[in-house]
Amino acid sequence: MKNYVSFLLVLLSITTQSQISGNRIYESNSTSHYGSSKNSFKNTISINDNLLTVSIKVLLNNKADSFTLVLGTNEEAETVSECNTILNKRINGFTHDLHNMNIKKEDIYVDFISQTKVYDYNIAATKANEYQKGYEIKKNIIISSRNLAEIERIITLASKYAIYDVIKVDYYNDDIMDIHSNLFEEAMKIAKHKKDLYIKTFKKKIIGTPNASEDFLIFFPQSQYKKYQAFESAEIETYYRNLSQNQNFIKKLARKNTTFFYDGIDTHDFDKVINMAKSEVGIQYALTLTVSYKIDTSI
Repeated sequence: MKNYVSFLLVLLSITTQSQISGNRIYESNSTSHYGSSKNSFKNTISINDNLLTVSIKVLLNNKADSFTLVLGTNEEAETVSECNTILNKRINGFTHDLHNMNIKKEDIYVDFISQTKVYDYNIAATKANEYQKGYEIKKNIIISSRNLAEIERIITLASKYAIYDVIKVDYYNDDIMDIHSNLFEEAMKIAKHKKDLYIKTFKKKIIGTPNASEDFLIFFPQSQYKKYQAFESAEIETYYRNLSQNQNFIKKLARKNTTFFYDGIDTHDFDKVINMAKSEVGIQYALTLTVSYKIDTSI
């Protein structure tokens, strides 16, 4: 007779945004870390009446299979036609060089973003009169690649055509469902080990079929970068104004370097981390599994 095990699987959250470290990381200084809350999940074993509950956490550090680079470009001119002609000339030269890099036509897409009027001021004596100076057109160039080193070469090539805005780089894996299945199998092996250890130690017996719930999360580099500054400032100095000579003093502060670094998920409370020492920034997959077994209380 076959044994059937029923699982109640709850797929709570799959995050879909991603980022390498383009200029968009300047939008926020905060980083949301898995398990950082004081009420975060703990990988424990607990007993409640006739129920044995085991909790497991498994983390995978995985290399991306493909990337999508988004570059922003714009052009200003007196007329829409002139603006579009100049911008398209730059974009066409850039895409032509991309083809020479063996990047396929279907892996390049130009996205029209906006066409707006540009205003400026004519200043005469004490008056400043606003007037329409021309137009600005913005377009994004979206490029797909399966090679991270190629992305860097593309960014360098783009600067040849005055395309400097690296908006973002998205990371992708081809087989997310397979990744989930593998993590689930690893988690079930650990759950069985914890259950067997308890049953053997306390001489208990499991009856019926277990129930389970899970949380499968994907963490892309966008949410994993932190900002910091390393510097020491001098003491504040006092500047005195010479009223008789009407002298004013302006204090200009030195530029302090701001940088970012990748700070992945904290691994201290995971039962298993796959590819722990992987140095390349990639995608992190975290699976949390809770399995409940009924205990025979008659023995």
